Amino acid sequence: MTVQQFAGEMLRWFAAWWWLAAALGKLRTWPGFRSELGTSFGLAPGTAAIAAPVLVVAELAAASLLLAAPGRAGMALSFLLMLTFTMVLGYQFFTRGVVRCSCFGESARPLSGYDLLRNLLVLGAMGSALGLAPAQPPLAGEALVAAGIGAWLCVAAVNFHDLVVLTRTR
Repeated sequence: MTVQQFAGEMLRWFAAWWWLAAALGKLRTWPGFRSELGTSFGLAPGTAAIAAPVLVVAELAAASLLLAAPGRAGMALSFLLMLTFTMVLGYQFFTRGVVRCSCFGESARPLSGYDLLRNLLVLGAMGSALGLAPAQPPLAGEALVAAGIGAWLCVAAVNFHDLVVLTRTR
């Protein structure tokens, strides 16, 4: 496996962990997540009741496709989901100001510019991964190392806002 292919494998795992963290976070705080769809995004309660499970299923589908096998289908879905979410969040952020998306289950802190920057970086990583997909499945050891690095990157990305704030306030 080349360095580029390993990078693609690592980004595949990162994206899979990303969508699993997002879906599980929403499920963990389900009532708050549904409520935020109405409060921050203006969805009627009936529409929010339909949209909430659709969003979680889409995230789980992306994670499942990514975990099923190396390839471009899961990453393409991931890229399209991330692009859509980022556009919606960006629009709401710039037009409404305070947005609480409960993206990973949290709702106390509103969406910040750092969160939008993070989403753009994740979107770039997913787009890059489309061109780096390995031609053949990785060996077990390679997959394990890539999964570990991907998990670490996911934790850093999910907590990007807090990490930036911590490094800025010395």
